[in-house]
Amino acid sequence: MTARDGEDKTSWPLGEVLRRARDDKGWSQEDAAQKARFSRTSWQQLESGRRADRKPFRPKADTVINAALAVDVDPREALVLAKLDPTRYEPARAGRPTATVTEVRELVMRLTEEQRQAVVNLIRSFTEPAPPSAPATAEAYRHNSTLNTRKRPRETDPD
Repeated sequence: MTARDGEDKTSWPLGEVLRRARDDKGWSQEDAAQKARFSRTSWQQLESGRRADRKPFRPKADTVINAALAVDVDPREALVLAKLDPTRYEPARAGRPTATVTEVRELVMRLTEEQRQAVVNLIRSFTEPAPPSAPATAEAYRHNSTLNTRKRPRETDPD
């Protein structure tokens, strides 16, 4: 690890911990960044403690938490090493933050037109108020979904 200008190597201990954890998994920086859902450049900055312009990198708590979870490092320890408040990690909300718009868009683009319509209907059920006479959201989705297009076999008369 490269030391920051005028600082010793131990001034950014988070980078060394992340690098070791990543190496133990046999992952490249690209692999670790993908698992944490951010760019390889951001991962490089986390490990080096420097931005591309050589200024100190000051990551947000969420970035540190996601990086730690990606390589199985205790998020509280990672926050302490980054000189951030370790109480920012709430295990009840552990994991990645909600999906990004880009991620949702990429997933939706893989769907068929029927599947996209079903997703739109589902999202609308969450965002638009239902009329008082409407069935519960789950029930409405189950009955109106176009995702499940399997036809039931016809019952035959025992004539």
